[in-house]
Amino acid sequence: MDEKTLLTDLAEIIAIPSVYSAPTPGAPYGEDCRRALEWFVDKARAYGLNAANVDNRCAYAEYGDGGECIGILAHLDVVPAGNGWATDPFKMVEEGGKVYGRGVGDDKGSAVVCLHVLKELKDRGVKLRRRVRLIVGSDEERGSSCIAYYKKKGEELPVASFVPDSEFPVINSEKGISHMRFDFKDGALAAEVCGISGAACQNAVPDRSVLKLVKGGKLEAALKAACGGVATAEAFKLPPAVENIVSGGASPDDFSLENARDGITITAEGTAEHASTPEKGDNALWKTLGLLAAYNGVIGSKNVVGIYETLCTPLATEKLGIYVDDPKSGDLTACMSMADIKDGTLSLTVDFRLPLGVSAESVAQAVENKLGCKANILDYHPNLFIDEDAPLIKTLLKVYRGITGDMTAPLKTGGGTYARELPNAVAFGCTPLDIDINMHRADENFPVAQLFKNFEIYYAAAVALAEEK
Repeated sequence: MDEKTLLTDLAEIIAIPSVYSAPTPGAPYGEDCRRALEWFVDKARAYGLNAANVDNRCAYAEYGDGGECIGILAHLDVVPAGNGWATDPFKMVEEGGKVYGRGVGDDKGSAVVCLHVLKELKDRGVKLRRRVRLIVGSDEERGSSCIAYYKKKGEELPVASFVPDSEFPVINSEKGISHMRFDFKDGALAAEVCGISGAACQNAVPDRSVLKLVKGGKLEAALKAACGGVATAEAFKLPPAVENIVSGGASPDDFSLENARDGITITAEGTAEHASTPEKGDNALWKTLGLLAAYNGVIGSKNVVGIYETLCTPLATEKLGIYVDDPKSGDLTACMSMADIKDGTLSLTVDFRLPLGVSAESVAQAVENKLGCKANILDYHPNLFIDEDAPLIKTLLKVYRGITGDMTAPLKTGGGTYARELPNAVAFGCTPLDIDINMHRADENFPVAQLFKNFEIYYAAAVALAEEK
């Protein structure tokens, strides 16, 4: 392995801001996602590998001969950069033994490492019983339609696959995932609020929420009155706002206010986090809804207080009466991510991670019954569970333990990976449990030494699976 070339390649793909954007002809996930796939195919061919682009939705590179292949699945799309970066998120920086940039950990780092695994196999002329195929998608963060398309097109399915997009040693249980939008008809709220936002994607804790007030409305007047005539951020340190802000674990300093010709804009700041672990983030949208609930005596909304008290809390699933903690797959979690208000309707998007035995329909019905809204199930991805004694699990554990000496047992996760999209597939790395890479947060990073260690692990895993009888 040429370490310098690997890092150069990683810097090149980080520089492509492959966040989903509006489709254009030939670019179903946006121009930058298309560019990322083209980069991958060009790079693989430059390394002498067989490579193909599958209609700008996914691509693959392959080494070897044989009638069967084993798969490695990674993704080249990334979540939006968000706020609070110390450096340009799309210019990789190496500092203090780490590389920084959006995608160094999730999941461009793994894609580049595994591309170099294939390059190394070719450079060494290694003979294997099965081909090794690295499949990369560009819509993983929105639900993996790219791999669904790969299957629909009739592309070859590997006999076994690993996905370097989670944690070591190996993940044998992934929760189900469902994104739901809850619509609240609320004319009183719409008379006071003309804009509300949360995260830019469904699977993240929002680090910023922006609230736009109707000019000349009662809420605008109340804020002005609280400040003696001109609304300022001091309003958040005064009743009734301060009670909800402090009781919700926030600070008045988390809010800012801007007066403009078209009305008042209020911004709440939080901390981003992956939706599978919402307890690690600081949800800015909760703060916005808490502020609205505090002023509901002015607004007169029939929904805001119930939303705030039920959904804007770590105990949301308990308050909804749906909490489950399953020993095989973990507990049921909820992450409110996105928000909008249009045509008199407040819409909130929530990311649910579902243990075995919990259906999306039962969760949607519980929210409807509790809050009187209309639930819309936007997508559902079923659970993945593979027994620890399965040959794929045992092979990957043997490889990992032989290289690292780490005897940790297989893990369960709330995160979702490509593993559930193909038969006989599991997530395998890319981070040990004791490393926090700021996934989906500002200053995403990855230890350089771990990148190179992963090359060793994934090279050995690819050979072991390709040679397995």
